[in-house]
Amino acid sequence: MNTKKVKKKKKLNYTKIFITTFIVLLILSLILFIKPVSKSLGNFFNPESVGTVRVDKYKDLNQEHLRFAKNHGIKPFKSDKAYRQGKDALIESGKLVKVANNKYYIVNKLGHSHPYLTPKAKKLLDEIGKRFYKKLIEKGKGRYYFRVSSLLRTQESQKNLGKSNSNAAQNSAHLYGTTFDIAYKNVIRKPLPWIRRSVEDANVIKLLSETIGELRKEGQCLVVTEYREKCFHITVK
Repeated sequence: MNTKKVKKKKKLNYTKIFITTFIVLLILSLILFIKPVSKSLGNFFNPESVGTVRVDKYKDLNQEHLRFAKNHGIKPFKSDKAYRQGKDALIESGKLVKVANNKYYIVNKLGHSHPYLTPKAKKLLDEIGKRFYKKLIEKGKGRYYFRVSSLLRTQESQKNLGKSNSNAAQNSAHLYGTTFDIAYKNVIRKPLPWIRRSVEDANVIKLLSETIGELRKEGQCLVVTEYREKCFHITVK
């Protein structure tokens, strides 16, 4: 047998073994690498619930909410039609301001209310956002947003809401633009600017509850913890 052919054949065999071994090792490495990375990305984009959500019990009476709402708020709109016809004049006169998504909170898709508040109520809502954000940074929690679930209502929408929600009083502080609801069932995280994820992080939600309690203690607002709707019902003072 030709010695050169034997050497060439052995060389080819070694090359095949090397390539095969390299491919196997590469596949194993990818499996070992991809699994934890995949888990990390899954947690990033779809965070799991953390702890049991517990919030502070605030029980300021509805009569007190109404007293401040009537003194500092707008005249209630009788219907959604009246709201559409009259809101622009109140905006131009500075009695109502729009509430929109920002770096502190997300406004839910509203079914029974409209995204407006009195300037003082809007200022309180923004202050809750600023203080909540500060607490998150101090605790090393990163960026979370709370959800605003209800704002200005009309008498018509309040009546319709009462049909499905027994907690909805016929005469609500929401009618005066002084009151808003902040949901506490979960908070929002944005892994990417265009992606939102609801997160039930008990520690984060507790910080939100504490923030609202501090402003209540300072005399800036009245608060009711609504357990059925899982929200804080807040009226500016």
